[in-house]
Amino acid sequence: MIEAGCAATLSHTVASGDLASAYANAPNERYPDVLSTPALLALIERACAALMQRELGDGQLSVGVTTHLTHLAPTPPAMNVDATATFRSMEGALYWFDIVAADAAGPVATASHARAIVDRAVIEARAAKRVAR
Repeated sequence: MIEAGCAATLSHTVASGDLASAYANAPNERYPDVLSTPALLALIERACAALMQRELGDGQLSVGVTTHLTHLAPTPPAMNVDATATFRSMEGALYWFDIVAADAAGPVATASHARAIVDRAVIEARAAKRVAR
């Protein structure tokens, strides 16, 4: 069992694929060349998942269930951003984390995130059934 207060930090240097502008698909879509919220969320999820590694059995993995994210400030390309996830508690089968992300200029985001442990084969089989519909 993860102890409350246990923390993990992951660092990432913002690359071109992480930028909000990389998500523009239509000619009239315009987004800035700053760290996108989806890329920030991925870093946050990875930091939380890192804390859960010891909880996983053979064939298991953790999946994100819900996230409350406030993206506070833009991070430019080539700047490093750190996401520190701190385990808060368990509620039923959910592992809850509090996260703070920051770059060299200060806070970038705060979040709370819940993850659950699932059997990889089971979740992938459930996904495959959705294709068959």
